[in-house]
Amino acid sequence: MEPGNLENLVEKVKAIAHGPNADLLEKFIDLLYGQEMEEEYFSPEDLAAIEEGMKASLSGDRSQFIPWEEYKARRGL
Repeated sequence: MEPGNLENLVEKVKAIAHGPNADLLEKFIDLLYGQEMEEEYFSPEDLAAIEEGMKASLSGDRSQFIPWEEYKARRGL
């Protein structure tokens, strides 16, 4: 990471942490942190899928997402 980017990243994280996606941010950070500790990393395919999902979500395209209740029903949870 380039110098100065860390401060920018911290400010973004602070803003998200005080918004409606705070719980999601915490879960994602915990996931990433856990991988660092275990030295397991996302595959290039995983990263591409995450990026695609983030772009779709930010653009408002919800076509690839399903409601949480539907997901749980499909998985028998």
